[in-house]
Amino acid sequence: MHLVVIEDSPGMAAALGTGLEEEGYRPRVFASGAEGLAAIESHAPDAIILDLGLPDIDGIELLRLLRRQQCRAPILVLTARDAVAARVDALNAGADDYLIKPFAFEELLARLHALLRRAAGPRWAPLRFGDIELHAAAGEVSFDNAAVPLSPREYALLELLVRAAGDVIARADLLRDAFGYDFDPGTNLLDVHISHLRKKLRGAKVAIRTIRGVGFVLQENAS
Repeated sequence: MHLVVIEDSPGMAAALGTGLEEEGYRPRVFASGAEGLAAIESHAPDAIILDLGLPDIDGIELLRLLRRQQCRAPILVLTARDAVAARVDALNAGADDYLIKPFAFEELLARLHALLRRAAGPRWAPLRFGDIELHAAAGEVSFDNAAVPLSPREYALLELLVRAAGDVIARADLLRDAFGYDFDPGTNLLDVHISHLRKKLRGAKVAIRTIRGVGFVLQENAS
């Protein structure tokens, strides 16, 4: 797998390059957004690891530029910006996932592996799973030649589940990415919205399954 790593900290860049090589990846490491962008344009990588705090261009702007240029590689963002709004901005700009510094290299590897495994359906791709398709402009899901309107929270939850492409998403991650909570509010907020989604998906060939003690997963129904 060919990776582009854009990280301006020499120590972090060296550690990432060495660690990724030891794991069998082929990383190209760049210290600026301009260098990384030129490398991506000349040879499309399988994935991108992007630090948001670059010396020449804001990482969010670089994300938007890459997606405007139809860059199809999954992008894992590294950021010291721990505010919820900053993370939401990164996801909305086209990031597929993010890690807050400092982080464990093992977690980076796990998230990178998950992104590559789901590369057929990253955040920028048409949102389809099984027989359902999401339509962002209309805020609805369609299946069986019919369209079902969704509330903004329902759409956000179903979008996350579709993008996971059959992988389990933890409750904490759904609360964070769909509702903006960095903690469990101690309510059944998530369960209520999941219940509403299940009702709206009746008749579809997919279903939201509960993985007890972990979270939820969207799966195709057995034929």
